[in-house]
Amino acid sequence: MQPVPTLPAVDYGQRSDPGRDPLKQINEDACGRRETRFGHLCVVCDGMGGHAAGREAAELALSTIVETFDHAADGSRPAEVLRAAIEEANRRVHVLHTSEIGLGRPGCTVVATLTHGCGTEIAHVGDSRAYLVHEGEIFRLTRDHSIVQELVDRGLLMPNQAIHHPEANRITRALGIGPDADVELRTEPVHHVAGDTFVLCSDGLSDLVDDAEILGVVANEPAAQAVGRLVDLANARGGHDNVTVLVLRTRETAGPAAAGVLPTIADTTTTLPLAVAPTAPQPATLVQPIPSDRAPRSPPVRPVVLGALVLASIAIALLIGVLTVRVTERKGQRNTAIGPPNGLGGGDTEAEAPAALSPEHVVIPALPVGEPIAPLEPTPSERKKRTRD
Repeated sequence: MQPVPTLPAVDYGQRSDPGRDPLKQINEDACGRRETRFGHLCVVCDGMGGHAAGREAAELALSTIVETFDHAADGSRPAEVLRAAIEEANRRVHVLHTSEIGLGRPGCTVVATLTHGCGTEIAHVGDSRAYLVHEGEIFRLTRDHSIVQELVDRGLLMPNQAIHHPEANRITRALGIGPDADVELRTEPVHHVAGDTFVLCSDGLSDLVDDAEILGVVANEPAAQAVGRLVDLANARGGHDNVTVLVLRTRETAGPAAAGVLPTIADTTTTLPLAVAPTAPQPATLVQPIPSDRAPRSPPVRPVVLGALVLASIAIALLIGVLTVRVTERKGQRNTAIGPPNGLGGGDTEAEAPAALSPEHVVIPALPVGEPIAPLEPTPSERKKRTRD
């Protein structure tokens, strides 16, 4: 039988606001905290499927999760109770009937944490997020279940481009869509020290306030004031959606540090592909810091570009080779035409020059003996004869 985890002391604050959009003044978000036998349970749900349907789905999911914890057997593993609670919430939302069914099936996202003496369990479905603020840094503990996030994961979209993408609000997982829920649950609890803060929020906040700004508010404000500041910041930027924020700040250490071993940043981190790896060695269960979505990044080199560069290099090398062969052949032909017949003395300039003709080489043909050479001019007798004629 599993021992019942102790409940560490915490500070807590939550706020949910309909936002500034006149068409969304019915708040479809729901949130809450409950002290259970398994730890501090915090939940944020974001409804969808029409105003009334979305609100009903979010409230039903929240109440179902709390009820499941109330009826869980003593000694159950906290992580498994959290998973079972979210799966039961999915089943109830899936069969929910509402007058707004024509606008789509009721559903909602969910992000939940369970904080106890051994750490904090994290589970979520959809694009509502959980963050950890630790020693002046912010770590994203969840990855959005959305079309845009899949494009980012495949390297087809930059994180800063995802914010303004036309498919930014289309999610791939939600409670109530099918009879079974695909719950993403961390395999190990997140260890934390006194002063560490967990932030849960709907996309009404994360769409308008980036990670670095959340860090700046949470690190410098008490939990109750931090949630108000964050909601006000989102509304000041348009508040196009319902905005919900929940902040839980721990006042005791949980995890290995509770046994006297001081934790490091690696003790609170786990591998996430979008993150910048910390310098400390990291086990497989740790979370890396994810930089703000709005921070500029250098685009990765595409395989197609690398292939094109390789082909261009090969083509240039072949062209140089062909030109070298042609020049060599033409030079060889020219040397053969002007050089010695036997090919010797190829490097001697004087030997390559053609020999000059001397008078002794000129042969004058001899005339037959006794035959006089005809004069060029006629004789006097010939001139007289021509005159008489």
